[in-house]
Amino acid sequence: MSIIKVLLVSINAKNIHKSTALWCLKAYCGQHIQGCEIIIQENNINENINDISSGIYRNSPDVVGFSCYIWNIELIIKLTGTITKLLPSCKIVLGGPEVSFEKSFDDYPFADYIVQGAGESAFCELLDSLEKGKETGKLIIAGVNCSFAGLPSPYTEEYFASFQTDKMSSIKNQLVYYESSRGCPFSCAYCLSSATAGVPCLPMERIKEELLLILSHGAKCIKFVDRTFNADKARAAAILKFICSLETECTFHFEAAADLFDEFLLAVIAEMPVNRVQFEIGIQSVNLETLDAVSRKTNLDKSFDNIRKLTDMKNCHIHVDLIAGLPFETIETFAQAINRCLSAKPHMLQLGFLKMLKGSAIREHAGQYDYIFANYAPYEVFQSSSMTYDDIITLKGIERVIDKFYNSGMFINTVEYAMAKLFNNGYELFLKLAVYCENIGNIKVSLKNSYSILLNFLLPYAEKEEAEHYIKLDCLTFDVQGMLPDSIAQFRDKGLESEIRNSPELKNKSIRVEFFSFDNKKRLFIYGQKNPISKEYAVLEL
Repeated sequence: MSIIKVLLVSINAKNIHKSTALWCLKAYCGQHIQGCEIIIQENNINENINDISSGIYRNSPDVVGFSCYIWNIELIIKLTGTITKLLPSCKIVLGGPEVSFEKSFDDYPFADYIVQGAGESAFCELLDSLEKGKETGKLIIAGVNCSFAGLPSPYTEEYFASFQTDKMSSIKNQLVYYESSRGCPFSCAYCLSSATAGVPCLPMERIKEELLLILSHGAKCIKFVDRTFNADKARAAAILKFICSLETECTFHFEAAADLFDEFLLAVIAEMPVNRVQFEIGIQSVNLETLDAVSRKTNLDKSFDNIRKLTDMKNCHIHVDLIAGLPFETIETFAQAINRCLSAKPHMLQLGFLKMLKGSAIREHAGQYDYIFANYAPYEVFQSSSMTYDDIITLKGIERVIDKFYNSGMFINTVEYAMAKLFNNGYELFLKLAVYCENIGNIKVSLKNSYSILLNFLLPYAEKEEAEHYIKLDCLTFDVQGMLPDSIAQFRDKGLESEIRNSPELKNKSIRVEFFSFDNKKRLFIYGQKNPISKEYAVLEL
């Protein structure tokens, strides 16, 4: 028997996203099969397809495997067609969530095998058969849920060495994924986690050992991919207490359910060093009929109360998600969701749009809600019985300006002023701002132009001096260059700056003293280190 050469190809959504899926396969196969040489080739969707295919060709594999997701499936389909021409004897294996619910090869004519579900054991058995010369025709293989806790660690020396390639640069600049549990205890109809049962977990000692290993190699951001990290409160508390005890500058990211934070968990988080942890919290909808239709169980009042408690701690970044297009959701009920989220003051509010993922329960019942959605990945919804395409387009515009003027954090004083004094609520502000920005085109411009756009939008609704005051405050608080819009007067006190600069604590630091005529105050802006949560520089009233 000759050794077969296996190339596992990952095509990540971004260069900084390093998937562990293929490293899990390599670790498992390396432990259970001897007759294979397994190599991993890492790419991202922004790379030239010819560069990816040439890399595959130069490796001359006998078997090439792809990890398939909604963001890379179109590219993978093209690549498999090329591989078939360049390497006609090479066997092509597809795996991952995007192919785990297929019943045929109709959409994947160049693939030889499809592995569905948990892939470690199934892929290993396939390689063992191929290594022994037991080839078959095209075959769809069901994954096997072997003991999650018993799987070998993907965090090998080869894994860490892969960060040193030109593409990956340094682990310090990458997002390191960590899976401490697999699956989700909930059954939300729009999520693929609803298609699996059970939530196996790694033992606590292994989690601690692996996190310490990752940190020892210099990781600066570790993202737990656990679907609902705090579903088991005691386990979540144990992990958080361990993370709190570490001497590190690394940030740990978790997806969590806001209503599952209890007082003990909140107390643990309150003790965290600044920026040690951050939480991504899915609210998705505040319409009870919608939540019931998608089998999402949540206590909304407790959720928003806990989000406020977390943001008030000022030591962790809070990201909140909504999904437009769910059953029974109207643009009016979604406006309520936006307002409730904004009132809790998260640092980021992401407006997502429903995707009809293969294998999800909601896709199976799409006709019940008159869904029209794209027949290509990522299968985004265009309209439903309760939300028109016009509504979706409106929300897309709102999402665009929320991302620019809210999520960036660099306009927060002006946005809070506008929501409180100029508009009835946050939704009205961002709706009108979205309409205004339609006529501008690109809003991803210089900070000076961004502040000018927001100021010009506000002037018909505001007192000019007051609007300029908040724009000026934001500009000087967040931008070290302090490039104010041309219409705003500058009253910089360089004499006082010289005096202040002589103080020992401010020696050699970049500062600015500015007079604000609106409230008749001078403010000192200290351009040292930004607050890692709010992204603002220090501001003192003199």
